[in-house]
Amino acid sequence: MKTFDLPKSISSLAEELQIVQMVWQSVPVQIPKFAVYAIIEKPLFDKTVFRNNRKIGLLHFGRFQIPILDPFRGDINFQPNFALIITHSRGNQFGLYGYPADDIESNILLSRDNGSVCRIVKNYV
Repeated sequence: MKTFDLPKSISSLAEELQIVQMVWQSVPVQIPKFAVYAIIEKPLFDKTVFRNNRKIGLLHFGRFQIPILDPFRGDINFQPNFALIITHSRGNQFGLYGYPADDIESNILLSRDNGSVCRIVKNYV
C-alpha cells in the first residue's frame, strides 16, 4: 500500500497524524486535526437555506457565516449533536465550513506511515 509524505512544513514535527473522527448517520469520517478549527456541541442554526438544491444550516459568529453541509450531499433536516468546523484556504483567502456530527472522537493518532494517511489528508493540503 502506498504511503504518503506529510507536507514538508509539518513532516519534521510529527511522527503521527492526529485525526478527528466524526460519525454522521452511522458513517465514520476522519478529518486531519490540523484542518479542524472548532468543535461546537449542540449547535443552533441561525437559519437554514437552500443552495444547489441542498438544505444547509448557517451559523453566525461575528463576521463569519459558516455553512454546515451534509458530507454525503444530503439535506440538513434536524439539529445535529455537534458541528465540526473546518478551515480552508485558497491563496491568501481564508474560509470556514462545517459538517454535522452525531458523535466525535478527537484523540486518534495514526503513524505517518499508515496507508490511510494519504486518503485522510489529500483534501486538506
